Amino acid sequence: NPKYLEEMKRKTLIESTASSLRMSGINVTDKEVEQIVKQSINEKKFHKNINQILSSKQLAVLEYLTKTKEATPGQIADKTKIARPTVNQALDKLIRLKKVERIGMGRGTRYKIL
Repeated sequence: NPKYLEEMKRKTLIESTASSLRMSGINVTDKEVEQIVKQSINEKKFHKNINQILSSKQLAVLEYLTKTKEATPGQIADKTKIARPTVNQALDKLIRLKKVERIGMGRGTRYKIL
């Protein structure tokens, strides 16, 4: 039965993921892992679950950049109502995560989504 096999694969994935996380020292319940797996299956991005890596302000910067072709830190700060130093920190993290690319240097620096 294909449905039974799919359910068994899902349960095995949840159990093995939870076990691996616990062995790494991360305190996680099977229910939490199940939610992550369910979400990741829908998005096909289990290993890059960006919503759990970024803060709300970092997510706001990322979302703004997805809506625009490119923007300066000042434009991002104005549109998102996030302080400029916080925008700069968010951009640095997004660059390290390879979600955003820096274009140019100095006053003319712009950022765009990868």
